[in-house]
Amino acid sequence: MMPNITRGSDPKGLLRYLFGKGRHNEHRDQHLVGASRDMQEGFGCDGRPTKPFSELAVMFDRRYRDRLADGRTCPPDRRGGKNNPDRLDGLDRVWHCSLAIRAGEGILTDAQWESIVRDFLQRMGMTDEDGEGVTWVAVRHGLSRNGNDHVHLVVQLAKDDGWFNPFNDRRKAQRACRAMERERDELVELGAVLDRDHIRYSYREWREWAEWKARQDYQGPTPWEDLSQDERFGLCTRVMTDTMPRYAIGRIVRACAKASRSEDEFIRRVRREGLSIDPRLRKGVGKGAFTDRSQVVGYTVTWRSADGWRERLNATDLGPDMRLRELRKTWSDNPNDSNLAVAEWRAAMENRRPAMHQGRERHLDALTTHDMSVLVDKAWRIARSIDTADGQERDRAIIAGLREFDRILDRYGLDGSDAWPMAMGLEQGIRTPDSGNTLGMPGRG
Repeated sequence: MMPNITRGSDPKGLLRYLFGKGRHNEHRDQHLVGASRDMQEGFGCDGRPTKPFSELAVMFDRRYRDRLADGRTCPPDRRGGKNNPDRLDGLDRVWHCSLAIRAGEGILTDAQWESIVRDFLQRMGMTDEDGEGVTWVAVRHGLSRNGNDHVHLVVQLAKDDGWFNPFNDRRKAQRACRAMERERDELVELGAVLDRDHIRYSYREWREWAEWKARQDYQGPTPWEDLSQDERFGLCTRVMTDTMPRYAIGRIVRACAKASRSEDEFIRRVRREGLSIDPRLRKGVGKGAFTDRSQVVGYTVTWRSADGWRERLNATDLGPDMRLRELRKTWSDNPNDSNLAVAEWRAAMENRRPAMHQGRERHLDALTTHDMSVLVDKAWRIARSIDTADGQERDRAIIAGLREFDRILDRYGLDGSDAWPMAMGLEQGIRTPDSGNTLGMPGRG
């Protein structure tokens, strides 16, 4: 969990922003998830404000006005000197902290966020066990532009008996977040998911995908080129990170790695899924000098969609346990395996057919859950294409479906007896609605 702390002196403006549309219309479903007792009457059961922001700001500043009457007008680090040369009243009295979960790790409920916020405030020394001692509100409004699930915490540093001292607040916040990640069940579970299945991406990569996806999906009356920059960005912010193809690619490559017993089998399984996989050779090793699998120190997976999108991932993007040196710890290791791996890496580099045509992945007993999901998805698609055709088009669809069915059998090494249950399902599925793309790979054609 990532804390980000800022300070200010305008509670009215901050609350208006948090409950507003955002700078680029990225805020959705803005609502309160928690507050101190003295602020709860300003919000309805749905978490929306029931009073004007000016009145909410007055409620929020109640303790500050008491400090102002006592002559103590600022938090300890803003009372005077270089931090407040003009002797302004209430400078930086509003403490604002956003608590965010990294994109792709998961999404929490409102109740979980409220519990986390109360725990965080207590660990920071701001509130007691009942969540009282300072005035605070916690606001949530969906995922951020980068896909982070997060909550905004706004605290009035004025207390009944003085001021909260914000000295070293960023260091304290980091320590509190690390401690909660170790101790709170909901965060421990997110961490376990991260270690097991974490796909890395940068903001630039998400932005490129969001712009491409938003433009592909746009169906408004105004041409995309005529939309303003803010309108286009607003559409982009609605594209969630979990729609990025790299998530589906990551799941596929991980499934291939877990199902494989050797490096050469892994390469063949990845290529069978329509992905390109290329070795990253040790520095100084050329293609002609590549003779041993120990010379391969990593790999890159590339996927190209039918409608023009290309996704390229390194092993490190797929998670720490997907690095080649970690995967090799689970695979068999003998001289024959090394020779086979070299042959498959060369075939992949040169875009040739696999070196071994009857590997373990083509045996019926080695089919995985992912393999079966692909087979069922293909069968449903063939059945749907036949079911929606009429007349001569139906005959052509049946012929094309049978050819595609033969290609599926050859791809997975199945013979007629193995495929009989699937064929029966295909015949039955002709009258059944389409199940959709099981893999969730957009634009794969």
